[in-house]
Amino acid sequence: MGDVSDLTAVSSGQLLVGVSVSEPSDDDLISLGLSELHVRHAFIEIVRHVLAAGWSVAYGGDFRPQGYTEALLDLVRTYERTALSGPEHLTCYLAWPRWTDLTDTDRAELANIATVVKVAAPPGAPDTLPPIADQSPEERLWNALALTAMRERLVGSLGAAVVVGGRVAGQQGLLPGVVEETMIALSAGVPLFVAGGFGGCGRLIARALDGEKPEELSVDYQRAHSDHYAELLDAAADASVVPDYGALVAELSERGTRGLRNGLDENGNRRLLATDDVDELIALVLRGLFSLAGDTDR
Repeated sequence: MGDVSDLTAVSSGQLLVGVSVSEPSDDDLISLGLSELHVRHAFIEIVRHVLAAGWSVAYGGDFRPQGYTEALLDLVRTYERTALSGPEHLTCYLAWPRWTDLTDTDRAELANIATVVKVAAPPGAPDTLPPIADQSPEERLWNALALTAMRERLVGSLGAAVVVGGRVAGQQGLLPGVVEETMIALSAGVPLFVAGGFGGCGRLIARALDGEKPEELSVDYQRAHSDHYAELLDAAADASVVPDYGALVAELSERGTRGLRNGLDENGNRRLLATDDVDELIALVLRGLFSLAGDTDR
């Protein structure tokens, strides 16, 4: 499974839908009366319904045991005997150097389930990186830039994107991953669905779209809550790639729900930003996706 050309959104009703997700903190979820299982259930149901509608799913992640990529692959296996099977319906984007860790067994198993896009290392990167715990600040920056490159490649292929949950701090990148994917999608004009009721980055993005300034979307918060983040920022400053959280929050506020361009009206987006009911979440996302796909009879 070498690097492949990106799948793209297709006219005549076809869509490639990206799902941006990771687990929020337990404290965040408990405050909402939820658990990580609720986020995982929402993720699985989004993917299941997108596949059932005949569209395709794209996801950027890794292969941690019992992680979201593994859950996604397990779900696709359930369609083994249907027309939804086959790697054309699921694209997994892997950042360098994570894809170098795939074994021959991993590659053989994945070939029948997903199309794997191995995103190249950023220009100028070293040949390899040590494990994250052993990385220098400069190596951590290469790792962060590789994650950004993966997200840019992923978003560039999408017809729509859905955001749910998301780790707020403790990430390896310059921004929380779900936030970074969201901003790349908005800048690229990709229609975006923000599920704000499941905590994490989705809730922060929903608040920022509503004009709030979440404390978590600030350099000070990230310095205090993300290990080695101060050193990463110092390396980023030397390379002139420091993230601008203030500009990020301001852009979300300026865009508001009308800037999401997802086929939902204001009321629909307001419900999506607030609901923690998976059935309502799915109904709203499908309504928007069918509108984007040109199927107004659904």
